[in-house]
Amino acid sequence: MGIKRRDFIKGCAAAGTLMVPGMAMAAQVANANNVQNAAMNARIEKSIKASFGGGFSVQAHTQSAGLTYANIEHFGNRYKVASADLLDWKIVSAV
Repeated sequence: MGIKRRDFIKGCAAAGTLMVPGMAMAAQVANANNVQNAAMNARIEKSIKASFGGGFSVQAHTQSAGLTYANIEHFGNRYKVASADLLDWKIVSAV
């Protein structure tokens, strides 16, 4: 192995420049996912407020088996609601 320190440094720098476009692509994908999640959060919140009223706040939401579940709160009262189409929400439980 006749590698010199200078050649090793040059090789590392070249490898680093190859990795930067890949990292930029990953950052763009992550940013696109964040924008998409923010849009979905806003859509779910608008749908819940349209169904239950403007005084409700969405604490969290998840999607499972074709249903969207959300934890909502109204003046300290907490509810878990579910919807298949984001139009008709049903109260699953009072927490």
